[in-house]
Amino acid sequence: MMRASFLTRFAVVPLTMSLALAIRQEPTFDLTWHPKTDDALSYKMRFEIESNPEKFAFVGHIKSRVVKVKPNGDYDVETSIKDAHVLHGTHDDTVPNDDKATIDTYNAKGQKISSSEDNDASEQANPGFNTLDAVTDQLSPKDPVAIGGTWSSIIKPNAKQKREAARVNYTLIGKVKEGAYPALKIEYKYRETEKDHPVTAEGYVLVSQDDFSLVRFEGAIKGAKFSDDADFPSGDATLSVVRD
Repeated sequence: MMRASFLTRFAVVPLTMSLALAIRQEPTFDLTWHPKTDDALSYKMRFEIESNPEKFAFVGHIKSRVVKVKPNGDYDVETSIKDAHVLHGTHDDTVPNDDKATIDTYNAKGQKISSSEDNDASEQANPGFNTLDAVTDQLSPKDPVAIGGTWSSIIKPNAKQKREAARVNYTLIGKVKEGAYPALKIEYKYRETEKDHPVTAEGYVLVSQDDFSLVRFEGAIKGAKFSDDADFPSGDATLSVVRD
């Protein structure tokens, strides 16, 4: 019996070590983009509202450039929308290019901390866009995660950024290919936490395996308001943003 016990322990040790080694070698990802000054990104955007009697869509190109990276890791991003069109029914209306770009400031974890829109009275609140914007702002986990890992972010209410209290749950699904980009797929579910009729959203984000910059965003949102204008279409909506 002593010999059998000894042999059993002897056989289990290498197996245990192999399993421990496999666990230690499983790759993890912090999913945080660390940009460089003058990095430029371009995306195709399509925003659709399931409105009645006709579907409403806004399409265009998002152009972003990193203006400055600060010593503490914070960075400023200049963003503008070009070649925009509004599609409703059989109509295709061109939207004049707005030469005034938005400057957003992010901390080293990719969370937006201020925007040139914050104190601009001419900028309308858009809770629908703010909801989906918050999903990517809060994407980085506190600690690196492996494929299959889950984490959550709590979004605090912010009057300047026009955001409601909410929670986002994320899951790192795995590695995928998006065009020429090897990417990581992250699924998310968003829900406001302090409203009787909360806005909800779900979808996925693809980030580059190389530097975790955004490759694709897909989101479906329910219950959001998209403009203070009473004539603006309302209803459930989808947003697609894909790197050119």
